[in-house]
Amino acid sequence: MSTSIDDALRKRAEELKETASLLSLIPGGAELLEWFGSVPEFGDGEVVSLVLDRGGQSRLSIRLEHLGKTAVIGFELGPWIDVAVHGFSHQNVIGGLKLRPAGDRKIEPWERGVGCKPGDVEIELEPCFGAYGCIRANISAITLNSTTVS
Repeated sequence: MSTSIDDALRKRAEELKETASLLSLIPGGAELLEWFGSVPEFGDGEVVSLVLDRGGQSRLSIRLEHLGKTAVIGFELGPWIDVAVHGFSHQNVIGGLKLRPAGDRKIEPWERGVGCKPGDVEIELEPCFGAYGCIRANISAITLNSTTVS
């Protein structure tokens, strides 16, 4: 039994390391990693908004408390976004957030010629209560609006 637990913990550590590696490549990602002070853990974060704006900035915003600090973390998304999010409600606590390189994806005939290509990163919102799913996009920047909890 402990082997499967060890395997699960090892897999989780690898996923967090991959997320940290991808974050470090995105403008604003180093600031986010510094805010965490260690491996980025988004468990119990809450999706407060997912804005898809064809003429402006699309954005995923997550509110998170970590070691007495609160922040709203914004992921600014590129022009072509694939979204498969389920369960969005009045409360959208996630069990975690993982970033990974996006794999190949079939381009449908009606998607050709729009001048965009599918995003390079998959953002997985792990289920807990409310919103969960996957967003595939390019992340152009990460913003961090932080406060200290009293």
